[in-house]
Amino acid sequence: MSITPEEKKYLVEQIENLTSPRPLFYLKFCSCESFAQNVCNGDLYGNTAEYFRRREIETGERGQGDQFELLLSIQTENITVIDSETGNVVFTAPKGVLKTQFKEDDLIPIVSFVGIPLGDMEIIDVDETHADFKFPFTDDEYKTMTERFGEYCVILGAREVEARIAAYCNHFGCDYIFDKVEYCNQNRIDRMQAFNKSAKERFLYKNSDLDYQREYRLAVGIEMPEDHFIRIGKLSTAKVIKSDELKNLIISISYSSYPKEEYWG
Repeated sequence: MSITPEEKKYLVEQIENLTSPRPLFYLKFCSCESFAQNVCNGDLYGNTAEYFRRREIETGERGQGDQFELLLSIQTENITVIDSETGNVVFTAPKGVLKTQFKEDDLIPIVSFVGIPLGDMEIIDVDETHADFKFPFTDDEYKTMTERFGEYCVILGAREVEARIAAYCNHFGCDYIFDKVEYCNQNRIDRMQAFNKSAKERFLYKNSDLDYQREYRLAVGIEMPEDHFIRIGKLSTAKVIKSDELKNLIISISYSSYPKEEYWG
């Protein structure tokens, strides 16, 4: 049965009222099976912002590397200071680049996941009792994920991962942030404010050209462990597949109270 965008929006809202507007699953790509097993065991390998900046600069590889990671770089055309009483210009400066960076950010472990909220997924079948969803990737995107991110993919139950991360950080008494990355220009107001206020949300911004990554990012307020692992405990919902098998997966959600008469009459 076909479904209009309005019907899909309503259906997703009803499901999310029972689950969460966050993804139902997180995807973690790995270059080999042993790394994927580490993820299943809850051993999450992290890197620092400095690592990602250096990787692009040294290899030219943008995506796996990002020279702008945790670095706010704003190009100004001119700066003028005006006396509000007289309107006289007190000071002017030519155009230049203003950079904001926190040294301590280069000690903090960052772990990346791919997350697809239900509203972004593709509905392939729906009726009064169930809806079937697929990941919204094109064939080229599936190929790119395998080549860039890794041959293996770990599918993780989102609620278990979120609960384990919260328990880990509570146990060690450390702050953290785990949320969707915002892909935008460097000069977007909320991005600049996050840096100006030294807010932890600054970890959730990346430049617009990387939006294909669909990243959900974990940053933990501790110094990077010597072995780079954040160990949150074995994950019972984790499942390892080959990355190119993602295109075959269907997420089927059953329900009994969807108001048929409102949308299907």
